[in-house]
Amino acid sequence: MSFFRKVTATAALVAGTVLAAPAIAQDVGIGMNQIFQRMDPHNTNYNVDYSAVNGVLERLIGFDQNMQLVPQLATEWEGSDDAKTFTFKLREGVKFHDGTDFNAAAVKANFDRLADQSQNLAKNSLFKVVDHVETPDNYTVVMHLKEPFGAMINTVAHPSVVIHSPKALEEFGRDVEKNPVGTGPFKFKEWIPGERLVVERFDGYWDAEYPKVDSVTFYPVTESATRVSMLLSDEVQFVHVLPAELSERVASNSSYEVLDVPGITVWTASMNMLKDHFKDVRVRRAFNLAVNQEAFVQVVYSGHGVVPDSPIAPDTRFHETQEPPLSNDLEEARRLMKEAGYEDGFDIQIWGTNSSTGVRLLQFLKQQLSQINVNATIVPMEGATRSEKVFSSMDPDTSEFDMLIGGWSPSTGDADWHLRPVYATEGWLPKIYNMAFYSSDVVDKAIEDALNTADPEKRRAAYAIAQQQIWEDAPVVWLAIENKMAGRKKGLSGVFQMPDGTMQYKHATFE
Repeated sequence: MSFFRKVTATAALVAGTVLAAPAIAQDVGIGMNQIFQRMDPHNTNYNVDYSAVNGVLERLIGFDQNMQLVPQLATEWEGSDDAKTFTFKLREGVKFHDGTDFNAAAVKANFDRLADQSQNLAKNSLFKVVDHVETPDNYTVVMHLKEPFGAMINTVAHPSVVIHSPKALEEFGRDVEKNPVGTGPFKFKEWIPGERLVVERFDGYWDAEYPKVDSVTFYPVTESATRVSMLLSDEVQFVHVLPAELSERVASNSSYEVLDVPGITVWTASMNMLKDHFKDVRVRRAFNLAVNQEAFVQVVYSGHGVVPDSPIAPDTRFHETQEPPLSNDLEEARRLMKEAGYEDGFDIQIWGTNSSTGVRLLQFLKQQLSQINVNATIVPMEGATRSEKVFSSMDPDTSEFDMLIGGWSPSTGDADWHLRPVYATEGWLPKIYNMAFYSSDVVDKAIEDALNTADPEKRRAAYAIAQQQIWEDAPVVWLAIENKMAGRKKGLSGVFQMPDGTMQYKHATFE
């Protein structure tokens, strides 16, 4: 029996009924914590990009605020018992912003692009198991896989699996990342890199109740205090990624509110296992013992988070708590360093971001590691610079960093899309997000075993093996799972942060 659930959408429009045009409100200003990279979710790894474009480009399946699957451009979906064939029924009467019809051919064009590994898109790996896509009629899409893949429905719901206008894909090619054309309630207007990105209302949206605002303007502001000041002065009405230490400034003002939800992003300091000193598991374990994760949560996130108890977050499907739990034991850390021949420590470079939280994180790690005689030079980088160094020009064999700070959120909600990109050999930078260049035959096989079955209990057993082996090998210093916090002006609804670190604004409304 298939473990997939067939879902049917409640029709948004009632046939023959004319709905009154919604009242038009003002522009919504949103402060983002990073500079945008690309407006093509197929070819980016950044939550800021997914967040800004999700009101322009829609998916077949989305998530609600609790990461539960909900219909978007698909109204029904189901998987075969062997988890190799997936069928999607599409919403009818939908138009792209350029007037092109949304139909099965449009979906096929996008799925084919994601499945074509020669494209070298950031998210090609999500669709590497796709063999071919059929369109038996204008509103039915059938995806055939090369092998069973139990996580496929959740993968289709990933924020990157959007549907571009096929006309735009043909006209712009790779430059679609600067000219997104979708079916959402907002259409792309302008992008001035480093300054602002603007989307405006699309009057032909398939759900006549939306949009309810004229436009949304995103401002990339890496300095957290500046973002909060913009919120409190009404320059923006929403701040995505509100640092915990600044939340009181927002909460103390009666015109604003703090949104605080448990997250599924696990923050780590990956240890470059191609470096001699990190090839020794004793050193890697010593680093984990030297860092006080409880203190880290307090210092970096003001207590708004939890210490990891597994390579994946508790709210991720197939999570298994690991033993022993993380602990701070300097005596044992020093013993392991001495045993490994590094009693006097060594010099390292730690790369991170230049946001206020990122710098505080780097400084904390530098201090903690100094207790085991490790001399860390911290290298905070602006987002675009980090992106270029990590995802565009990285060569594992000549990688300069010793440790690399990163947070990974499995935006499919499934263990597959955390363990595979971060810990499988196939995920080595720059391909996906294995920043430690970690490779384990046991882990690779367990991940493969989990993907080759539709049985959830067999998948759980395989992922348990992977999590246990990763925990023992300690390729990263596990730091924290931080709550997702945002600041919002009261009276604004429909704009909120998601547990995976993205945000949504499609239903933005001023009361």
